[in-house]
Amino acid sequence: MNPTIRCLLPIDGSPFTQRAVDFLLQRLAWWRELPQVDLLHVEPPVGTALARSYLSREVLDGYYAEQSEAVLAPAQSALAASGLDVRPHHLVGDAAARITQFALEHAIDLIVMGSHGHTALGGVALGSVATKVLASCRVPVLIVR
Repeated sequence: MNPTIRCLLPIDGSPFTQRAVDFLLQRLAWWRELPQVDLLHVEPPVGTALARSYLSREVLDGYYAEQSEAVLAPAQSALAASGLDVRPHHLVGDAAARITQFALEHAIDLIVMGSHGHTALGGVALGSVATKVLASCRVPVLIVR
């Protein structure tokens, strides 16, 4: 028996992220066995280190969890409704570094991600997070425009 393929879908709530979700949903017939989909939202750290020093760990963790839940919920609902095994995750830090680290630590077989996120500039061919993930990750990456 072959192990289930694990796909990582980084989620930031942007239109390009939605395109990646739609791309995966429209191509479920490509898979012999449906993949497990790990959704990952990476929240940037709040403010400066000084600002964070005035907030309790519980307040920060609650804020990060709340922000991530809001971003992950629509994709999680759509994917789960199609019968996929969906597992949401959230981390804090640099998005490209955390996506790459997550993929390596969790034996991800394929990363499916949008070409741009919320910070994309219109004239740039590929967003900075996607470019950094492509450059630094040994896992295959499928970029959806």
